[in-house]
Amino acid sequence: MNRLFALLVCAVVALGAGCSKKNKEVPAAIKSEAAMLASEAQFAMQIREFSRAEELMQRSLKLRDDMPEYWVTLGMARRKQDNTDGARKAYKTALELHADRYKEGHQPEELAQQAFVLALLGRGEEAIALLNQGLKDHPNNPAMQKMADPRGLPRTFKTEEFKALKL
Repeated sequence: MNRLFALLVCAVVALGAGCSKKNKEVPAAIKSEAAMLASEAQFAMQIREFSRAEELMQRSLKLRDDMPEYWVTLGMARRKQDNTDGARKAYKTALELHADRYKEGHQPEELAQQAFVLALLGRGEEAIALLNQGLKDHPNNPAMQKMADPRGLPRTFKTEEFKALKL
């Protein structure tokens, strides 16, 4: 169970790593510090120290509030502590940032991330519809094909680990 949870968290971060909402210039030292804090938070999540993960993500977000992956991890940490309102706010912020990224670059990975966050918000049907639309809009994209495949994100949405994180 912890392994799948770790994979979910890592997938969220990996798909969007290095992207920013408005391509703002962030000094390398700030990027590095924020990434280190986020990494520590992911580890805290894996060892079930959710309040520590939340605190680390809040510190990371003070440095990089343009990183939707960080907002997702914050939401997950809050959800694990039964703070559903806080989780909802974090997930919604992540969804907005992913939508903005897609508008800017039309990268199919951003659609997959939006679908992931929609499902976390309990909007699974919308998530599947977005994946299907993404596959129509980007039919030759291997990442989109993999994510939209019934064995991809739709299968992930049905796991107990995912259900424990969604609202």
